[in-house]
Amino acid sequence: MWIKGEWDEDRADYDRLLALPYTGWSWEYMRRNPFLKAARRRAGAVRAFKGLRPDGSVLFRLNQRCYVAERFGLHFLPNPALSAFDVTPFWLPEVMSASFDAALQIETRLKTGGPLLRWDEIPGEKHFLVAPGRREKLVIEAPGYAAQLALDSNALPVPQAVYFSLTLGAGQLVGKHLREVEEFARVCHGATGGHKRLRGLSPEKLRDAIIALDGELAGVPRRRIASAIFGENLVAEDWDGGVNSYKQRTKRLVDKGLSLMRYGYKKLLR
Repeated sequence: MWIKGEWDEDRADYDRLLALPYTGWSWEYMRRNPFLKAARRRAGAVRAFKGLRPDGSVLFRLNQRCYVAERFGLHFLPNPALSAFDVTPFWLPEVMSASFDAALQIETRLKTGGPLLRWDEIPGEKHFLVAPGRREKLVIEAPGYAAQLALDSNALPVPQAVYFSLTLGAGQLVGKHLREVEEFARVCHGATGGHKRLRGLSPEKLRDAIIALDGELAGVPRRRIASAIFGENLVAEDWDGGVNSYKQRTKRLVDKGLSLMRYGYKKLLR
């Protein structure tokens, strides 16, 4: 990983990211942005106070809106030194979208008088956000998915404010992970667990692009970046002008990583 201008090429750390849903990938790219780090310093005293609710879920509370964070699509800015495994980003409704048809299912049920979805029925670790002038938010995280919902005064989800992000890493939609998704779908009263892969943004592509991004931010030579991604032997055989042209492939990965860091992370939320 890239840390304070240095680059740790440990592939295991990068492979660990394959287990993230798209919302986690968004944060991983976003937190590397130097402008975000500067913005968090400018945000000053606007911090989310963290505590525990009586039911054991985590509660974040904002005393005022954080306009600096909202420019990045978030309610508040978590510490960018922390990975997606250690923070819970709360995205603004205009940034996230219903990438799971649970939103439509919930809305249909509300109109027809069918069974209602309640947050306490959904399996997973729960994090709440209370912010002035906005509906209460709930993020639910489990091994197979991450979901964000807006809640009304009766603790029922607001249909137009449901975000759902499946874990799309290799081998994730099997076994216990798939069972988690199926359980979420069951609680949503028939919503299916189908997923969509964003073109050119598979977990493996996202991993390679973030390796390239970290190397670029650390200022290491492109050839070293290529060796970390493709392997030193392959790069030595075909760096500049061969069939695979690892030099050009590395450039494209660096460009993709920079684009996702600056603004493209929002594409992962739609």
